Amino acid sequence: MKFFKLFNPLKIGQIELKNRIVMPAMHLGYAKESFITDRMIDFYVERAIGGTGLLIIGGCHVHRLGMGLPSMVGIDDDKYVPGLTELASKIHEADNNVKIGAQLYHSGRYSMPFVIHDTPISSSPTYSKFSKTTPREMTYEDIKEAQEAFAAAAVRAKDSGFDSIEVCASAGYLVGQFLSPLVNKRTDKYGGELESRLNFPLELIETVRDKIGNLTFGFRESGDDFMPGSLTYKDKPPIAKAYEKAGLDYINITGGWHESRTPQITAEVPPGAYSYLAENIKNTVSIPIFASNRINDPILAEEILMADKADCICFGRALIADPYLPNKALKGELRDIRHCVACNQGCFDNVFAAKPIQCLRNAQAGNERKYKLKKIDEAKRIMIIGAGPAGLEAARIARTRGHIVELFEKENKIGGLIHSVYMPPGRKSFEKMIDYYEYQIEKLGINLHLNNNVTEQTIEQINPDVILFATGAKPIIPNIPGSDNDNVFFASDILERNAPLGKNVVIIGGGGTGIEVAIYVAKFGALTKDALEFLTFYNCLEPEVALNMLYKGNKKVTILEMLPRAGSDIGKTTKWTLLSKCDKLGVNIITNANITKIEKNRIIYSLPDQEDLEIDGVDTFILATGVKPNDELFNQLKKSGKYKKLFLIGDCKEPATILEATHRGYRVANKI
Repeated sequence: MKFFKLFNPLKIGQIELKNRIVMPAMHLGYAKESFITDRMIDFYVERAIGGTGLLIIGGCHVHRLGMGLPSMVGIDDDKYVPGLTELASKIHEADNNVKIGAQLYHSGRYSMPFVIHDTPISSSPTYSKFSKTTPREMTYEDIKEAQEAFAAAAVRAKDSGFDSIEVCASAGYLVGQFLSPLVNKRTDKYGGELESRLNFPLELIETVRDKIGNLTFGFRESGDDFMPGSLTYKDKPPIAKAYEKAGLDYINITGGWHESRTPQITAEVPPGAYSYLAENIKNTVSIPIFASNRINDPILAEEILMADKADCICFGRALIADPYLPNKALKGELRDIRHCVACNQGCFDNVFAAKPIQCLRNAQAGNERKYKLKKIDEAKRIMIIGAGPAGLEAARIARTRGHIVELFEKENKIGGLIHSVYMPPGRKSFEKMIDYYEYQIEKLGINLHLNNNVTEQTIEQINPDVILFATGAKPIIPNIPGSDNDNVFFASDILERNAPLGKNVVIIGGGGTGIEVAIYVAKFGALTKDALEFLTFYNCLEPEVALNMLYKGNKKVTILEMLPRAGSDIGKTTKWTLLSKCDKLGVNIITNANITKIEKNRIIYSLPDQEDLEIDGVDTFILATGVKPNDELFNQLKKSGKYKKLFLIGDCKEPATILEATHRGYRVANKI
């Protein structure tokens, strides 16, 4: 694979990027009371060393009324300058060719009253579902104060040694609140038609530019608000033209608002799907345009650049997962890239939980110093039983450090539960984890033993110094009469296609696994995308008929969940998309269901106000009722006392997420 554009330099205003790879501003949760921390510096220095062309820090709040959480960066006061200066200096020390930018933002009506200890302000007093409050309409004095706050913050960034600044005009923040007719109900010079609504950002650009001179200056802009009643991609080109004329050096195009019900970052979003938003603007202006959202692969990035859809590519979560992605791609080491799988478990779910971000793929993210690989005194023979997520990560780390690793797996392939995880629609990116670990096994020389059900005799033959048990979990069989019927299967059996699937399906359990398998079954047998393209291209099917066949299969799917709500164990940023998809696919979710009995083709259950309810004509029952540790061999060996250094990692210690499994595998393997 040759890269013709991704690693070409690009002039943007007064700076030149060494490549077209940008890490956009992301809330990391690493600041402390809005001050830069060593943790944040370590994080960005690692990405600078890894080869990123431009690192954009932020959002950095420019005003007290527009700030986010205290774990976000502050730039509204001179007291933050020393920390910002140290960050910029350390980035340039790591690689003087790497540029650093500051994203300046004002939340407007998105500010939380409990954070700012005041009423949020906005273009108009339009209620916000995000902050759950009605803001105060900004006066002319407020408007001037906010614009000058952006300019003062830009000067601080310049004085701190930053190479560029960017205003966050996307995601529904203050600038977007002035542009959008959904929020802006003013009748003065800042409201009404688009030409008037543009006055706020255009004045802002003029005010900032006047203070910073020729410092490289851009906007992060939504390519489509994805909000009914707000601006669409059709409305954006004239805005971009106005920005260019006002003096911006680039426009960084992303997706819609935080309130949008259109998925933009979850795994179901096809990689690069939103690149058309950048293309829409690039066809309008002559300044550089950045493309964003679900672009996590350098090959895809090159395709977008070669298609002239954008001039730079924003790799966000991709660079959290692998800070060395740019250098690996430049060297042609594509198989060595640790791809983001868009799980959101450690990044955006943590953001909404007000926690520092982590990464399923990268235990070192945000812990670069704490989890630095340790040197070993002597190489030990380490036996790892189970080649699922925890076992694979432990094997990689132990071998990288210099230990001799014997990795055992009872199946004929590595991956464990990952094979079930990537089967539902929208989860294909998880398959990259298996590709990555297959390469690591080959590259590092890990001794892999497939089709090997480990016994005490096996362990005696290997004679290891340390044994890591990564034997996973096994399904819990509920205490329901009929659970052992021959048409009752576990969710993993269905997802790995080790069981037949009838037309009328009942899933017992509405947690994350139950929801995922319901979507898989509901779409089973649907038209493939290749078939859709072929059949519509040759006019075999009308487009509307073909699309209906693409979206769903012909299965009837019902979920019975004992709790009041389904999906209680799914992260906040993913849950709503999965439940929405169930609704669109016609999955019937029944909560508060107490199942009494499973018969051959019938299930009997009750609700709080109704008894002896039933679903008849059921072909297939699927159990998604949880799992328990598969720790028998560990307990057996521990009881025998023959081996002293035994460790449980992954689900065999305690059923948890893949993130928790890989992180424990990393930590344990780094201590041995």
